[in-house]
Amino acid sequence: MWDKRHGVLLFLNSFATGLLSPLLTLLLLGSGIGMAAVPLTVGLYSATTVVFEIPSDMAADRWGRKNCFLLSCVFLLPSLGLLALGRGLPAMLAAMVFLGLARAFSSGSLDALVVEEFLLKHGEEALPRCTARISALTSIGLAAGCLAGGGVYSLTGRLWAAIALKAAVVLALLALGTGLTEHPVARETANPVVLLTATLRGSGTVRALVLLCAAAAPPVFAVEVFYQPRFTQLLHGGAAGWALGFLSAGGYYATAAGSLLAARLGRPTLRRLLAFTGLTGAGLAGMAAAGTPVLFVAAYFAFYAILGGTDCLTSTLLNRAAPPNQRATLLSACSLAMQLGGLAASPLLSAGAALGTIPQVWLAAGGAVAAVMLVCLAVSAWRGRKTPPLPKH
Repeated sequence: MWDKRHGVLLFLNSFATGLLSPLLTLLLLGSGIGMAAVPLTVGLYSATTVVFEIPSDMAADRWGRKNCFLLSCVFLLPSLGLLALGRGLPAMLAAMVFLGLARAFSSGSLDALVVEEFLLKHGEEALPRCTARISALTSIGLAAGCLAGGGVYSLTGRLWAAIALKAAVVLALLALGTGLTEHPVARETANPVVLLTATLRGSGTVRALVLLCAAAAPPVFAVEVFYQPRFTQLLHGGAAGWALGFLSAGGYYATAAGSLLAARLGRPTLRRLLAFTGLTGAGLAGMAAAGTPVLFVAAYFAFYAILGGTDCLTSTLLNRAAPPNQRATLLSACSLAMQLGGLAASPLLSAGAALGTIPQVWLAAGGAVAAVMLVCLAVSAWRGRKTPPLPKH
């Protein structure tokens, strides 16, 4: 039987994450920093997450998933305080450090606890049912949080109102999380760095997938950093709160739709993944060319539908290529690669914002990723049958 406390925590945790998703760039700009500093500030969040990803995993193994989840909630509180009351670049950088720490320590800790407790009660055969519920609750929570965050901003006209709502949800998570039960579970004792290195020394397909995860990150980072101010510009000063909430929530549904579409296109291949990743460049170009709010919304949803296709293809190819005993390690490697890709893009996006407009930055980023993917497709076609088939496990 599904634990209702687990369901409430999963929903509220995702809801809290979604609350500031449509407003983060506006919050940073409202603190007094310039547009060019926004990518660097968000890049520090990614850097903090990357640095503490493995230490937080080791902490979870040693001190438990529950304690790491509670610690992530504690880290969120000073971050929210700085976002609400801080002014200037130093305060925003400190807020991003705390936000990155919260992300690193929450990364999978609650999900892992829920899965482990579910397996102890119901056995391995019930795992698909558990993961499906986690995925559904996470998606619904993120979308609901985006709508609520944009709605609160629209009703009050104050960004701090969304921060206050998130703080209240975080306090509720702390109260509910304290009552969680966690049974001792056998943990992985091998050094995670050694496991990661061994995995990446595997087939060329594995290395290519990890590199593609890094290559796919800059377009996503460019959209997430700049879509809020660009959409606000297109509204010509109109109330953007509700609209940003619906836009951000719709992005999650578009991603799900793109994932379902990609799953129906036949057997996933590396070439198809290269093509989908290249199409993200076309999606960026469409957003750059959109001159009205309606066209922008259409281009935004199209971009995230394409992104959903890349996510589906990447996940399928990863799970097919990875040995069962290294699957979790490989997924962690791809997560780190995406963070590093976004981190590497942040100074370039910052320079672009300082020298040009947001549409120009999107055109440059989209053109770059499309060109790289076209070259990769050309090389793959030239190699032809010399490319070995994906290993099966």
